[in-house]
Amino acid sequence: MYRHILVTLDGTPASEQALKQAIALAQLSSATLTGISVIEKLPAYAASLGEVAEAKAEGEVFFAKLQANAVESARASHVEMATEIRAGHSVQVILHYCEEGGFDLVIVGAEGRQGLGGTADKITEQASCSVLVARSTLRVLRVRDVMTRDVAAVGSSAPLTEVVDLLLHRGIKAVPVAEGRRVIGIITGGDLLERGGMGLRLSLQRLLSAEELAEQKRQLASSGKTAADVMTLPVLTIGESEKVTRAARIMAERQVKRLPVVDKEGSLVGIISRLDVLETFASHAQGQEGLPTLPKGLLQTAADVMFHDVATVSPETSLNEVLNRIVSTPLRRVIVVDETRRVLGMISDADLLERAATHPSPGFLRQIIAFLARPPAEVIRISGSASEAMEKDVYTVQSTTPLSEIARIMTEKRVKRIVVVDDSGRLLGMVDRESILRVAVNGLL
Repeated sequence: MYRHILVTLDGTPASEQALKQAIALAQLSSATLTGISVIEKLPAYAASLGEVAEAKAEGEVFFAKLQANAVESARASHVEMATEIRAGHSVQVILHYCEEGGFDLVIVGAEGRQGLGGTADKITEQASCSVLVARSTLRVLRVRDVMTRDVAAVGSSAPLTEVVDLLLHRGIKAVPVAEGRRVIGIITGGDLLERGGMGLRLSLQRLLSAEELAEQKRQLASSGKTAADVMTLPVLTIGESEKVTRAARIMAERQVKRLPVVDKEGSLVGIISRLDVLETFASHAQGQEGLPTLPKGLLQTAADVMFHDVATVSPETSLNEVLNRIVSTPLRRVIVVDETRRVLGMISDADLLERAATHPSPGFLRQIIAFLARPPAEVIRISGSASEAMEKDVYTVQSTTPLSEIARIMTEKRVKRIVVVDDSGRLLGMVDRESILRVAVNGLL
């Protein structure tokens, strides 16, 4: 059968499928097994040789850990596995190493798209030996395949300013609270708003100047509260070996956006978010070959799940009224439409905050911040109209657009909501991540 098998290892779910098949074939045919990883993304215009060495060292650390886990998996099936890490162009390195090592089979992973694409496609075309392409399927993916591994945590006694600093520095919206590595709670941006007394949501905090941010943190520190005072209890966690589909079901049923991930000892090893799940669903929706593995709900369209209650204003609406409309809707944004409801743009609270930052009055920005945090009875006088402040580039889809495509756009553009329009660009409604996840989960039942 096969005597020498080479498997490519890059940390993707498809790569894990390739490893499983390689181990099974090596065991069946008593073949030697070697895993190769390629450090491909080295600086093209490095300022020094040190930069290249540093990037290579980082890659070696990542792949060394990946390969160590692969060796353990092979050993558990009584297969001895050699490993190799090289730098260069993936296809060229793999093809050259295949020739150099005299391998008669190379196994490479490919995501569930139409056609092989990328590395798998080129290796299949050019390899002198047999090639086996392993595909990942949605229903067998585990949480560990898609979770974020570089997860930070805070202790229960951490002051809230420390929590906010961590969230802002990392660009994340939630952090687990842990004793050692055991998760005891989680703090989200909503927790900081509701129980911590934080004035503005995290995405707005990131827009503030250093001076204004310092003022916000001083107000937060004045409460004397710690992580234990605001964290969500009890905390929902999920095991790293659980299926991604189960994580999706928990998120939809319990209406949470993320779950800390624990190992079999209960130690924190990662976090999985609603975005991670949708990104996984979307990646398996590319091309006809991926569709049979999708939750049936993702074959529905925008018309099936969109909500119609979307706040709108006209281009001539004063920014005073826009501000009031924004703070009165949970979406914290309004759609600008003309007299026929054709979408012209969008205005969010972030847009108004950025506009206020350039106002000549030194105290105006602070007034806007206070208004957005806790709207007073009287309206702040802000000059201008909606047409002057709106963002014209609005992501839109039509009512017939499949949810799988909308999920792809959301994950690619990193947006939470998509505006739905008709053939003439007139507003019909909006679709959000939660709606897509909910129908996707229903399709898995």
